[in-house]
Amino acid sequence: MFLIRAAFWLSVAILLIPTDSQTGEAPRVTLVNAFLAAKATVADLSAFCDRNPDVCVTSGAAFELFAEKAESGVQMIYNYLDTPPEPETGAGTLRQDDIALPWKGADGGPA
Repeated sequence: MFLIRAAFWLSVAILLIPTDSQTGEAPRVTLVNAFLAAKATVADLSAFCDRNPDVCVTSGAAFELFAEKAESGVQMIYNYLDTPPEPETGAGTLRQDDIALPWKGADGGPA
């Protein structure tokens, strides 16, 4: 989780860096160049498991464990929210003698 947060904040910091100070313009990327780069990235990622089968097996097992923990957490939250609260018994600070006293109004007489 630390690596994901670090990557996110590093990306935000990079996006805030000003453009080239000499020209004042950011380098332009055409739609075709962006599409070709995305296509090459997908092709490289699809062959990743062929090059590193152990990493894929381990990351698959880690993802399954993560999914099980997430499902368990959601189930715990659902059970907590679905269960009605139980009434408190004997949790007050008044004793039975205090409760049994008759009520007196502001003038000291019965209400």
